[in-house]
Amino acid sequence: MAQRWNTMRDLMSLQEHMNRLFEDAAERRAREGESREDDIEHADWVPAADVFEDETEFLIALDLPGIRRDGLDVGLDDNHLTIRGERAAPSENLHQRRAERPTGRFIRSFTLPETVERAGIAADYHDGVLRLRLPKRHEQTSRRVEIKVS
Repeated sequence: MAQRWNTMRDLMSLQEHMNRLFEDAAERRAREGESREDDIEHADWVPAADVFEDETEFLIALDLPGIRRDGLDVGLDDNHLTIRGERAAPSENLHQRRAERPTGRFIRSFTLPETVERAGIAADYHDGVLRLRLPKRHEQTSRRVEIKVS
């Protein structure tokens, strides 16, 4: 059985690949000792995200455990939704034996489809998960065209 083409999934996959390419390029530049002054924006890590869709909305869920709510910034610029924040390194004076949880600045950006009603975007943050609800526009799929008599 052939796999059904899913536009949103394919776009999100492409975006993830592009994000990783930009991250790799930034890391290479840092290793080569180039200045970060001309970089668009620096991020130390990228949070994991899931994207869901139904008839009425898209839902984006980002894993951000340990991030304070007041340290999150969600912005909308044209057709890009961007989430920024920072996770501080542990302040305890303990010798760290293993470091698996990323620290530092993070950024995650999504290109929104034209079907999203930008004014209706809402966010909630609970138990370390940021949920962004992106409602779809209610557009008429068909309409009658009136014929004027001249």
